[in-house]
Amino acid sequence: MNKGKEKYQYLIENTNDIVYITNAEGIILYISPQIKRYGLDPEEMENSPFADYIYPEDCEKLTSDFQKAMMEKNAPTSIFRLSDSEGNVHWIENYPHFQSDKDGNSRGLIGVLRDVTRQKLVEDELKQYRDHLEELVEIRTSELKKANEQLKMEIVERKRAEENLKEKEQHITTLFDVAPIGIGLSCDRKILYANEEAYNILGYSKEDILEKDTRMFYPSDEHYRLVGEEVEAVIKEKRTRTTQTQFMHKDGRIIDISMKLALLDPEDNPRRIIYTLQDITEIKNYEKAIKEKEAKIRSVFLATPTGIGVVWDRVFRDVNDNMCELVGYSREEIVGVNTRFLYPDDEEYNRIGNILKGFGKDKAPIQTQGKWIRKDGKKIDVAFTFALIDPKDPPAGITFTVEDITEKLLADEKICNLTQFQQTVIENADIWLNVLNENAEVVIWNKAAEKISGYSRKEIIGTTKVWDLVYPEKEYRDEIFAEAKAILEEGKRVAGFETTITRKDGEERIISWNSRNIVNENRKFIGSIAIGNDVTQLKEAEKVQRTYFHFLQELIDAIPLPVFYKNKDGIYLGCNKAFEDFIGIKKEELVGKTVFELCPDDLAPKYYEKDNELFEKGGIQIYESWCESVDSSRRRVMFNKSLFTDLNGEIAGLVGAIIDVTEIKETEEMLRKYAKQLENSNEFKDIFTDILSHDLLNHATIIDGYTNLLLIEEDDENKLQKLDRIDNTNQKLIEIIECVAAFAKLESTDEIDFEPVDITKILNDCRLHFEYQAAQKEMKIILGTKGRYDALVNPMIEEVFANLISNAVKYSPENENIKIDVKDQKEYWKVTVADSGKGIADKDKDLIFDRFKRAAGNYKIKGSGIGLAIVKRIVELHGGEVGVEDNPEGAGSVFWVTLKKA
Repeated sequence: MNKGKEKYQYLIENTNDIVYITNAEGIILYISPQIKRYGLDPEEMENSPFADYIYPEDCEKLTSDFQKAMMEKNAPTSIFRLSDSEGNVHWIENYPHFQSDKDGNSRGLIGVLRDVTRQKLVEDELKQYRDHLEELVEIRTSELKKANEQLKMEIVERKRAEENLKEKEQHITTLFDVAPIGIGLSCDRKILYANEEAYNILGYSKEDILEKDTRMFYPSDEHYRLVGEEVEAVIKEKRTRTTQTQFMHKDGRIIDISMKLALLDPEDNPRRIIYTLQDITEIKNYEKAIKEKEAKIRSVFLATPTGIGVVWDRVFRDVNDNMCELVGYSREEIVGVNTRFLYPDDEEYNRIGNILKGFGKDKAPIQTQGKWIRKDGKKIDVAFTFALIDPKDPPAGITFTVEDITEKLLADEKICNLTQFQQTVIENADIWLNVLNENAEVVIWNKAAEKISGYSRKEIIGTTKVWDLVYPEKEYRDEIFAEAKAILEEGKRVAGFETTITRKDGEERIISWNSRNIVNENRKFIGSIAIGNDVTQLKEAEKVQRTYFHFLQELIDAIPLPVFYKNKDGIYLGCNKAFEDFIGIKKEELVGKTVFELCPDDLAPKYYEKDNELFEKGGIQIYESWCESVDSSRRRVMFNKSLFTDLNGEIAGLVGAIIDVTEIKETEEMLRKYAKQLENSNEFKDIFTDILSHDLLNHATIIDGYTNLLLIEEDDENKLQKLDRIDNTNQKLIEIIECVAAFAKLESTDEIDFEPVDITKILNDCRLHFEYQAAQKEMKIILGTKGRYDALVNPMIEEVFANLISNAVKYSPENENIKIDVKDQKEYWKVTVADSGKGIADKDKDLIFDRFKRAAGNYKIKGSGIGLAIVKRIVELHGGEVGVEDNPEGAGSVFWVTLKKA
């Protein structure tokens, strides 16, 4: 029972009624704690027969009804008496619901018990008072008439008669005051008297209404006029009349009223009317609810996709549209006619009749199959489901559903499997269906609605909180609710109206709604029905598709070459921005036209022939031609075209790109002219390199020698500073000359000899060469490897390692070490030189390997900026790579090169 208690916990906590659960034998499995108000212990009641707590006179009938409900699988509402622990009797109204397992077997009942004792007693007492009052009114009327006649005939006894009359009037007044219904007296529709119950019904005090016109109670002049006609009829006919109208309560509520009108004394004052008032608002609401339910049932009857019919004595009384469509007859041709005309022969007609006699036994629905003949003469196999309209009154008629199963009976196993698959798909379709009443409260909430929204029927039905749950944002909720209200109040129909709901788990879903209102037999709006399709994935797919098409257009527009595409009839479908700019025509003007409408007369036929050639031969088409550009000039272009297909692989059109080769053709001749000049310039380059490496370097060397002599001989501090600057500048000039000469030599080298060499030895020699410089800054150069690493290199590779180690010494601060290592990378050795300098910014890491470029911030260090360019060129000549990374162990950089293994 713990699982059952949890399931109904919400209901138990939010109602004053008693919730119970029984098994198929009537044993109480669970009953809510509200039963304690009758002095009964719910725990003691569990596992005991329900019948033990029923009033003895009601027990037999209730037990019989329970057994009947288990057999018919239908539990109707009932009223019985219940004794509390003190022996007091309470009237209980039972609202049971039949429970069955997945196989349709009876499991028992789950229901709600509502105490209606007070209502029952009030109804009985009210009836007694009403009968008694009417009897008193009639008696008093007769007495007054006799007294009036006696008064006329016996003047002598008038005084005594008047005293008796006053005494009797006092008795009636007292009776009026204690009567449970409203009673009043009026003259010319002005209130002369009213009892306490009348004041309670209307909400006014005695001072509020006495001597006032009754118009104040009516919500409109029309109501006042209609009751006035009833009053005049009572005066004219001198008999009692009963009518119904509406009054306005003092608090503004409109209440339904039943009035009985009669003359107080026809002979005395024919305008004096005595009346009774009874508030029948609840009765009216109950009747309205019944009519709404009938309208909903009628709506379902008409909308059900299966043929439905109603018969009495095998004569059609009503059918829905699907029944008419099934048999080919109109509703007028069917209703009122015996069902015999649909059967192929008497034998089939009588066979079905004999089956229907089975209702006399258990009155449960009957399912069977038969044969009918359509209006067009076609025989069809049909499946029936018959049910009694009222199981308690079998003669009341039979309702049935009918379905054409001809195709099902003729289908083979494969088609049956397909049908089963289709049925499974239909049953699992995510179609949300809900019905609202006129107050926008949910009354129907199907499984798909539960699945899509995440909210169960128990949470939604009977409330309006669905709006707050699925539309949590107030502004958006008000907008959607206004649309629903328009459906309810204005009869508006909605198709394809999309909203975004928030599921119980917080996920947002897009729902497309088809909705319309529901009306009763008086064409009055009583609610609305809505069907929702979850189109979230469709919307996402459309968004992706739009994004994809937009991306394709953006991609095409980003292509710098003019691009166009046509269908297989040669009609332009579109182009990119470069094509618009090239020919000076916007895409909107281009689409839908052919080359004959857009291109010059001498070029259009050539384009057309080439397009047809591509469609015939397929493949890729590349050819040179002329094209007229935006400035009307002729340009030499290269066309590159290919075909594209549709989803079925059929040729759908062609796409082409245009390459403007006008300048290329013009420069070809220029390139030939300059070819000879380039050969001469290479000779000049070699001459310049020789001058740079010999003549200029010799002069710089001479300056270096004289400067060193002057530095040795000079004692003047001021002159020494100037000589030192000259020496630094000259050293920089020598370095630039040597680097430029080396770089020029590298770029002119076409073939280099490589041989296996242990690069560990080269690295160690370089390390020893720079030990003195490192010692000046109190740093060490550490070679992290001691093994043999043979690589295919040229002796010039030593320049690479020397340059990297030299830079590391220059740019590292004092007291920091430089680490050299060799790593195995499959076909290559990776040599790394790590320093602890300031490091190199990401934006400068590629820049520093260009000629005469240095990273920002290193201007205080001597250097030409060409050393790393030489490193890069030598490594590239060896078929390797060069680069720089941040030092993973802290500040500084790690320069690396890769060399092929020997």
